[in-house]
Amino acid sequence: MAAKSSSLDGLRALVRDLDAGSRALPHYPQIPMLEDVRREWSELRSELQVRRSLRTDAPADGGPLNSAVLVQRMLDTMQATSPGYLRHFIDYVDTLSWLQALQDGAANAADTAKPKRTRKPRRTD
Repeated sequence: MAAKSSSLDGLRALVRDLDAGSRALPHYPQIPMLEDVRREWSELRSELQVRRSLRTDAPADGGPLNSAVLVQRMLDTMQATSPGYLRHFIDYVDTLSWLQALQDGAANAADTAKPKRTRKPRRTD
């Protein structure tokens, strides 16, 4: 009975902290399976990104120094020699792309959130 009361008190404290806007990690219950799900999701996403990257064809009219042709040759070579490194590389590029989009979104939100004020010219009478 004491364990049930203790768990209810913990749940009430958690709800109270969530209602108060607490976002600190210690206030949330730890779910052991969550790390496994995150790892599986990361692996699935990596596999999808690798397949999507390798499925793209180089442009037919691209010469040997065309950037799209060079990137496609690089991806094909990585897949043949070191698929694990290719997966790591694509995860890295995907993360950088996500961070850039996040930064661009924050910059755009900051620009639109506060309208620019113009100063009125001072009167010199």
